[in-house]
Amino acid sequence: MRHLFLLLTLPWLAALALASDTTPGTSTNDAASLAPFHVQYRLYVSKIPTTIKADLWLRQHGDAPDEYQMELQVKSLLVSNSEISTFQWDGCEPRTSFYQHRFRGFGKRRNYDMQFSWSPPQVVTESGDEHWTVPIEEDTLDDLTLLLKARCTFATGDKEFRATSAYGKRLREHHMQVIGTETLDTPIGKLDCLIVEKKRDSDSERRTLFWVAPSLNYMLVRAKHIENRALFGELILREYDGPMPDQPTVAQHQEKQAAD
Repeated sequence: MRHLFLLLTLPWLAALALASDTTPGTSTNDAASLAPFHVQYRLYVSKIPTTIKADLWLRQHGDAPDEYQMELQVKSLLVSNSEISTFQWDGCEPRTSFYQHRFRGFGKRRNYDMQFSWSPPQVVTESGDEHWTVPIEEDTLDDLTLLLKARCTFATGDKEFRATSAYGKRLREHHMQVIGTETLDTPIGKLDCLIVEKKRDSDSERRTLFWVAPSLNYMLVRAKHIENRALFGELILREYDGPMPDQPTVAQHQEKQAAD
């Protein structure tokens, strides 16, 4: 149970839910603004609903028009998880200034405060009495803004996305790939979705899949982690409060891919 929760509520998953104000035909290199939203997901384990719900917000932050804050909150009798990222958004180039993670549950605790600086690029992490400084590359992300660039990548019709995120003392490499399409019933109607898989070593039996809707700026609609044949977890969209812009459909995504 703990393993499924951590996999399905980690922030790189939630970040797929980011939506923007871009319109059809807008280049992913344009400095498009992000639109505030709130979404809620519910966790299911082997098709059985749990009491665990995950809420994700995107808000404008401060006075600068390009500064935003994203917050993920998960609360239940079993766990408490809070993550906050403050970042600047320049078209499809998110740049983090601060990331915070608080986790309690299953006998585990995490308290990370991460300050990102860019001259030179590095992350300073504090956890209790400990602190670490880790050099990073210019395009390194935090775990909450990780897939902002993935949304932009998929919008061009590309099928693969790679990125690096910083967390604590580690740098994590991520590889995502579009593997198919499916139409899902949701609280806001039927949505055509791309199926995106988190790539793992070829000998791994575990699989993690995401269903994202191009018509909602690649909003995360469903996620599924398969640990083995008998045990799997799903994160399913239950509430959505945000913009519903007219973005490319799955068919348009496939047309872009064929044109390339």
